[in-house]
Amino acid sequence: MSRRSFYCIVGENIIKARRKARISQERLAYLSVIDRTYVGKIEKGRANPSLKVLCKISRTLKTPVCELTRVNGHPILR
Repeated sequence: MSRRSFYCIVGENIIKARRKARISQERLAYLSVIDRTYVGKIEKGRANPSLKVLCKISRTLKTPVCELTRVNGHPILR
């Protein structure tokens, strides 16, 4: 698996969790204390979010980090 595809998968997982939580990208950024443009880049797979940033997003979405990093149904982080 290439790094690019992993970042895209993480971005897709964040989008799914965000939509499930019914919050906008802007609201996710605000509640996570992350710049909105950075959230957009993460969701598009164009950024490499740190574990700290993933934890902020995870807390806001009330979703475990392992769900955000799940690839093909298998968690990468536990």
